[in-house]
Amino acid sequence: MVTYWCNAKCAFCYVYSAPDRGGKMSPADAVAFWRGLQQHAAGESRTMKIHLAGGEPFGDWPQLLSIVRAAHEAGLPPLEKIETNAFWASDENLVRARLEQLDAFGMNMLHISADAYHQEFIPLDRVVRLLSMARRVLGGRRVRVRWWDTLLRPVDVRGRAVHEKQSIFALATAKHADRIAGRAADRLAPLLPRYPAEHFRNRRCESEILQSRHVHVDAFGNVFPGVCAGIILGNLHEQPADVLWERLSRAWPSNPVLEAVVRGGSYALMQRAIEVGYIPRVDGYASKCHLCSDARQFLFEAGIWPHAIGPADCYANARDHSETAAWREAIERRRVSLPVIQ
Repeated sequence: MVTYWCNAKCAFCYVYSAPDRGGKMSPADAVAFWRGLQQHAAGESRTMKIHLAGGEPFGDWPQLLSIVRAAHEAGLPPLEKIETNAFWASDENLVRARLEQLDAFGMNMLHISADAYHQEFIPLDRVVRLLSMARRVLGGRRVRVRWWDTLLRPVDVRGRAVHEKQSIFALATAKHADRIAGRAADRLAPLLPRYPAEHFRNRRCESEILQSRHVHVDAFGNVFPGVCAGIILGNLHEQPADVLWERLSRAWPSNPVLEAVVRGGSYALMQRAIEVGYIPRVDGYASKCHLCSDARQFLFEAGIWPHAIGPADCYANARDHSETAAWREAIERRRVSLPVIQ
């Protein structure tokens, strides 16, 4: 995750990427993290794949190109893919030039994010332009789109009224289930069926935390479980990857967040949060991830366990809370017009 900056503020975002978020991974840090992960994987007789994402990694093109070039020149394993929302694809010549440079430095695949949430901010013609040129430069097998049906049955979300966006998003999340964490906990959860916290009792997260082979490393060196950004496993600035994983394998019970979610899931984490003042939502939770995200937001704001919960870019700020309040108020005003999600 080379940055948390993004030109968009997508409703499904599992962190809070936005124009007011930051972080900027330097090429030197990227190479160091990349090499450390490679060495750790090799020590376990495994291979490794690196994806570059954000936020929006194309927000700073010179930085992104420098990272890819530096890794290539360092002889690191080839870059598996880069993810982008295509906001920058305003001109065919620009798109071709950038894709040719990335191809020359070993990028294997381009992943284009396209869905109702992204198209609230990104003109669809930019997605189409990037897709068309990527097929020409890279070949069709080296291009992926989330979700293809966005292109087959496009929906114009930009400029829609709030209640229209909410109806579109409700249908989208019913068709393509997303992680209800981060901003999605604020924007999508109110559009979904919700359950009391007790519904998620004993839904442990051992596989997501301790058995996943997918991790995220952010611009500050924080390492997260692949589907749980905002839960800190360790920091690659403080210890190399092999030391981090060895320590994690034996000492994870000493991390209060990991211990709770591994042994008892988000319900157990909620119980820990209640002990320090958290009040469960009376309107319930859409998923175990929603429950976890809401409890962690409280713990983050209370400054509890900062070594395990952070950074700020993964959590709502005052502006986010204000926007969420307006979003929920619109839902309550027009709930009867929203589709019923079974």
